[in-house]
Amino acid sequence: MNAAAPGVWIPLNQLLALPLPAEPLASLWRELLRALPAEASRERLALEQALQAHELRRLEARFEAGAIEAGFSLLDGLAPELEPDLLAELLSGLMPRLHHALVELAGPDPAPEVVADPRRAECLWLADQWMRRLEALPGQACELRPLMAEHLCRYAAVAWLAQPAPAARWRKLDLLQRLVLLQPEARSWAVPAIRDRLLEGVQELQQDEAIADPLHLAALLQACAAMEHDPQLPQQAREALQLAVFRGRAALEVWQNLEQLSPPTP
Repeated sequence: MNAAAPGVWIPLNQLLALPLPAEPLASLWRELLRALPAEASRERLALEQALQAHELRRLEARFEAGAIEAGFSLLDGLAPELEPDLLAELLSGLMPRLHHALVELAGPDPAPEVVADPRRAECLWLADQWMRRLEALPGQACELRPLMAEHLCRYAAVAWLAQPAPAARWRKLDLLQRLVLLQPEARSWAVPAIRDRLLEGVQELQQDEAIADPLHLAALLQACAAMEHDPQLPQQAREALQLAVFRGRAALEVWQNLEQLSPPTP
């Protein structure tokens, strides 16, 4: 019979309460989890719960300190491990902080340099995406959630409209279409903005190597075509949209035919 491996035995409750700083203690728990035998189910569950609580505290601290990008990075890693009700509770607590940092602090009329900040635009995009995730989770929504959702989407749309990169066009379209659903009053400027994105795509497609991936334009055309059936769309705007979609599809078809005729790269 093999002798037991040497070691120091600490009761589970004492292990979870060791007087160590949070990060070193969490590192110790991770190492212990890797070494635990399969039959130590109770110990494994306790350590996993302790680590999850630790990560939640880290996440909230990042957002509380205004480190939004770092907070989103932690959230990406943590969210798949959370049950839907816990994730809904977490996001419900985070959204007011994001709304304050990205909307309220910017004010009703943000300065041009604030609107054009690409890092803020990325944070607004992520905040809108997580708001959509929250809307799809179970649980009762708070009264302010629709208002926060509309604000985050509108500020994100304005921020991305200020981004010059053609690759950002799909995000612009996605945000504008969501905004029309969240705030029908935005239709008067959101629908023309969507049409402008389409015309930009058509013009760039007609230039040599101006678009790296025509799939973005194909998705844009499909989304714009769907808007033609909106009964609230004025007739003049509908006709302009139909013409733009027709031109876009024609240009895309020409581009795809040229691609098929191009010799393969050696």
